[in-house]
Amino acid sequence: MINSQNLVKYMIMFVVVSTAALLIPSCGVIRLHAGYIGLIASSTFALLDVCYPKIALEKPTETYG
Repeated sequence: MINSQNLVKYMIMFVVVSTAALLIPSCGVIRLHAGYIGLIASSTFALLDVCYPKIALEKPTETYG
């Protein structure tokens, strides 16, 4: 289940990637294609977020003596 906080992350990712796809290339990208690029990026991010939500690294405990 997708909660609203994750949905906001995916929407921000979509907007950032779509805007970058429109502004960065010098050849010019069609708005529809920039939307497709944004959808692919945000859906990939969502898939990774669902499959691998967080990675916790355990710090080894220090021993004295």
